[in-house]
Amino acid sequence: MKLLNVGNGKTRKELAKKRFSMTPGFMRKYVLIFREKGLTRGLKAVGWPTAIGLFLFFLIKGMTLYIILPYMIAKGFFAG
Repeated sequence: MKLLNVGNGKTRKELAKKRFSMTPGFMRKYVLIFREKGLTRGLKAVGWPTAIGLFLFFLIKGMTLYIILPYMIAKGFFAG
């Protein structure tokens, strides 16, 4: 596999490693299973409750970071 430089001289592999380091420790093994096996075999390996838990975690995390937090900043919620 050829590693391409993607912005700031970093390879895709280095960027993926950084993204993986932002995942909470208790979820890393499950995320790794889904990356290696794909969605269908990953669901069979970890089970539906774990998959639903991962989905809800990332949904709440995304809503907080990209919708709720910017809205609160725009409305001046954090301004003294």
